[in-house]
Amino acid sequence: MSPLASEDDDWLDRVRVGHFAAIPHAPTWLQSARLADLINGYAASRALGLGDLHGWANEREDEAARTGSWGGTALELWLCLFYEHRRWRHFGCEPEGQDRELAACLWRQLRGKLQTIGEEECAIILAQIAASSAEVR
Repeated sequence: MSPLASEDDDWLDRVRVGHFAAIPHAPTWLQSARLADLINGYAASRALGLGDLHGWANEREDEAARTGSWGGTALELWLCLFYEHRRWRHFGCEPEGQDRELAACLWRQLRGKLQTIGEEECAIILAQIAASSAEVR
């Protein structure tokens, strides 16, 4: 069983098939990580032509820290969430204070965008989820 696995996978199962309304409003850090990890951000970044996820995501985080808001499409926000979890996993802790609020802001914006995306972006996201799931097998 994955270290991020839990018995509470119902909402993740619904997200995997495009029911984004199932995403919790106020997730735990673990729930946030589990959503982030549905997509392999490194592979998706390359596939979308964004290049190196590290540099790209750090620029987004710097901008969000300055403005208090994350920019981008739903998939780009998802890639930022993926990378933020990698960043904090590397640090060996969860974000606190302003860093935690910035991560919560990212979650809220991602969740909001996922509620209103069009069919094309939804299809791209679902394809990325499927590709990442196939990698794990």
